[in-house]
Amino acid sequence: MLVATSLVKKRGEFVLGPVDVELDVGVSALLGANGAGKTTLMQLAAGLLRADGGSIECTAPPRGAAGGVGYLPQDFAGPRRPRVRDYLRFVAWCRSGKGQQIREKDIDHALALVDLTERSASRIGSLSGGMVKRLGIAQALLGDPAVIILDEPTVGLDPIQRREIRGLLQRLGEDRSVLLSTHLSEDVASTADHVVALHAGRVVFTGSTRGLAGGSATERPAAEAVERGLIALIEGRTAHA
Repeated sequence: MLVATSLVKKRGEFVLGPVDVELDVGVSALLGANGAGKTTLMQLAAGLLRADGGSIECTAPPRGAAGGVGYLPQDFAGPRRPRVRDYLRFVAWCRSGKGQQIREKDIDHALALVDLTERSASRIGSLSGGMVKRLGIAQALLGDPAVIILDEPTVGLDPIQRREIRGLLQRLGEDRSVLLSTHLSEDVASTADHVVALHAGRVVFTGSTRGLAGGSATERPAAEAVERGLIALIEGRTAHA
């Protein structure tokens, strides 16, 4: 579970928070217009930024996950010349320590999860855009983290590649918390169980995807309904600002 309590971060004139959210096992989508604070919140969750107030932490790792946080930045590309397995070996070496050793079998497991086993000897520069995204997710999975944070994991991909990534996210969300930021309502409607919506640094909605879309309790909402729900929240906040 990822828990933020009275979380505050100041960046110039922009202030994120206070944010109070709890994200359990499953896929959660972080939504909001540009400048809402999505990347700031994700970087705080990944430990790349230090909060100015409150806290954000990973608690009670789900069964099967070792704990900690894995992170995929939006602009992940990877170095072009190294081979896939060699790159993951380097990442594993960087993350290993006295408390945890990431071994070859862990690399094999990450490659299998993202369906890159057959490309493990390929140079990263030879991979398609979708494969590079899957490699980015594989490096985030090393160490079996309880929380996976993905910033725009489907941006720049074609429809087939996006479908593959969405299927992967759903599988990962079966036994850990997955938090993704996206501008695509299709990603949210087809993948996310939970939504956290931000506007001007404040949480304006936290709840089920169906709750945001106002749809049936038994079916996944349509992408258009998710988009309408988010726009209504933002316009309502702007009108009362």
